[in-house]
Amino acid sequence: MGNMDWILHLCAVGTFLALLTAAFRRGNDARLRTTVCSAIMAGLAFTPAHWVVHVGMAILLLSSVEFLYRPSHKVWRETLTSFACLAAVTVAGAVNDQFPWVVFPFGVLVALWALTGGPARNRRRRDRELRRRERHDAATEASSRRSTQRDLNRLFNDPRLPQPVRHNLHQLLRRADGLHQELRSRGAGDRLIFEVEQIHEDFAPTAVRGYLALPVETADTHPLQEGKTGATLLDEQITMMHRALDDIAAEARTQGAEGILASYRFLQDKFGRPDDELTL
Repeated sequence: MGNMDWILHLCAVGTFLALLTAAFRRGNDARLRTTVCSAIMAGLAFTPAHWVVHVGMAILLLSSVEFLYRPSHKVWRETLTSFACLAAVTVAGAVNDQFPWVVFPFGVLVALWALTGGPARNRRRRDRELRRRERHDAATEASSRRSTQRDLNRLFNDPRLPQPVRHNLHQLLRRADGLHQELRSRGAGDRLIFEVEQIHEDFAPTAVRGYLALPVETADTHPLQEGKTGATLLDEQITMMHRALDDIAAEARTQGAEGILASYRFLQDKFGRPDDELTL
């Protein structure tokens, strides 16, 4: 045996050892190493170290079946890589007169996987994973909402807020909550619902935080603009948001009338008499 043959055999040993460490793992790096090792084995099939293709077929057969029995939505790429590498090594060996013995056990194992409900099992696993993820996301969102609501409650009940301003603020918040529920129950447009949420969760907190950022000793006494103190400016902002809720409620009522008006106009055009008039 010449020196070159020894080098090829050593290369074959190193390749199948490297394949053993990569073929059963997940991730881009493992898939890349599996592909490279399989390509080297396919090349060695045409050398005196052609025996390595049988080792490669055995390793890739086991890894393909293992990935096949895992949840497919998690190891889909790894499964395809193992199948492709197994096919490449098998074809290279067959071309060089190495018996492709792996075809029969691979076919039997895939058939057993299918007969034992493999596709349905994968669907159930995927559905369970999706439900688990949805429950986790819902729990996370609910926890975040509770945390946000606690923060807002502390903010809106801060003792530094003047009592009249706090009373006006709480009236605004109650109105916003009631209007929000009404709009959702009536199926109002998303834009109007979003505007109410902005008032409750963005505009009102921003105004309150701006007031609380003022020095305590001057917030109610030091004029900031046109002789108005911080407390006066905050109260005016809250009043402006009250008017904004009035406008949103009025627009929602108009939207509610659009459906019946459209129906009336259609029937008027199709069946009405010329002297029919709509009185609002």
